Amino acid sequence: MGAGGVHAYIKGVGIELMANSDNVIRAGLTPKHIDIPELVRVLDPEVEVPVLTARQAGPGIEVFDTPVPEFRLSRLSLADGAALTVPGDGSPRVMLCLDGEASVSCGTEPDGHFVLGRGQSCFLSAADTNVLLTGAGRFFLAEAGE
Repeated sequence: MGAGGVHAYIKGVGIELMANSDNVIRAGLTPKHIDIPELVRVLDPEVEVPVLTARQAGPGIEVFDTPVPEFRLSRLSLADGAALTVPGDGSPRVMLCLDGEASVSCGTEPDGHFVLGRGQSCFLSAADTNVLLTGAGRFFLAEAGE
């Protein structure tokens, strides 16, 4: 989303990845500081909220191609008891479980795996190049772009 745009999440799921920025201005619906004069000064009503459509990148893996190179977002889907190998390119990643639960197996965990459930997230280091998910649910994976 371009600078000067206002956005809010009314329904559904909003996964927001933010590139380097030091200028978040809140417009309302928060107990945090709201600076109306500054908001009015920088607001650009011409900025459109981008709606990204995922493309299938493999079984159970959909990728959202973002208009910026800093990051990439993927949606991972597991049917009941399924296994999915999530390849990595040597970059650190963050995974969020939207619903369901899965065992996450990666080489850097001392006992080999941990369980990630609804609302939980985890950090996957650059050393975790191939991660195995086993279970059922929907997950989002944020990683560095190209």
